[in-house]
Amino acid sequence: MSESTLKQTASEKKPTHPSTRKPRGKVVIFANWCKGCRLCVEFCPTDVLAFGPNEFPYVANPDNCTACHWCDTHCPDLAIIVKPIEDESQG
Repeated sequence: MSESTLKQTASEKKPTHPSTRKPRGKVVIFANWCKGCRLCVEFCPTDVLAFGPNEFPYVANPDNCTACHWCDTHCPDLAIIVKPIEDESQG
């Protein structure tokens, strides 16, 4: 297969419609309690959190949160909570 054929095949596999996946959790960080250990940022499976210039985490990609609770269950300072987002379609 030629390189152009490979590129065309790869592009055909991409979805053409926008993702309908919605966030399942809202991450809240208590900055006063955080010591900046980096556990939450390093291990978040969906890259919701990032480190700012002050070396403390912030919610960079809130729409990526799957409410897995990795960050809040592993935070040694209990500086993070994940609140569930109610699904409006279930009401």
